[in-house]
Amino acid sequence: MRALLALYRKELLSYFRSPIAYFVVAVFLVGTGYFFLYNTFLTGNASMDETFQNMGILLVTLLPIVSMRLFTAEVNGKTMELLATLPFQPWQLVLGKYLGAVSILLIMTLGTAINLVPLVMYGNPELSTILSGYLGFVLLGMACLAIGQFFSALTQNQIVAALLTVVVVLGLWFVGHAQAFQSTPGMRALLSHLSFAIHYGGFIQGLVRSEAIAFYLAVTGIALVLNAGWLQWRR
Repeated sequence: MRALLALYRKELLSYFRSPIAYFVVAVFLVGTGYFFLYNTFLTGNASMDETFQNMGILLVTLLPIVSMRLFTAEVNGKTMELLATLPFQPWQLVLGKYLGAVSILLIMTLGTAINLVPLVMYGNPELSTILSGYLGFVLLGMACLAIGQFFSALTQNQIVAALLTVVVVLGLWFVGHAQAFQSTPGMRALLSHLSFAIHYGGFIQGLVRSEAIAFYLAVTGIALVLNAGWLQWRR
């Protein structure tokens, strides 16, 4: 546990020693604030539904910037070999770095809470639906970060890692639209089950389904296990 905490602190500090964390958090909060003001005050929709939808799309396009450096930075900085010689298990290295990235996700999530102030003061929002939306948002972000971290371990180039992550994550986001081109119920059900957007849409509507939670956690777990297995194989 001490080794895991040490890796977590190292990873979190490395984010704030570079402009990446500040850039991603700032762009996300500015974008979220704009969507909230537009959806609430210009369209008169006094809820977080549309804002959550916009937040999800913004999240899947920005998080690859956070995850792209998780392992490529170690390779480019010539510190990967040093980490490999330290008494860390691969899963500790993977989990420590992942928790550092998830902390950035949580900071982004907490920063959007300021949008709730005018809703509570001047409206009557359904807090249970809002909490459900935030739960889906965090689960979506966790899955995206795990996928991005795996691709960061596969390549030595940060741009390549980010592009691979964007392609896969956006593919999983839009795969549900392919249902319209399928005639078999089984294939339509499979595409619906694999869709990030469809599961996330359920959370936005206040539907906290166990299958949606299990899906995001399964994607996260599979990506992290593959990441640890890849590091173990490289040793």
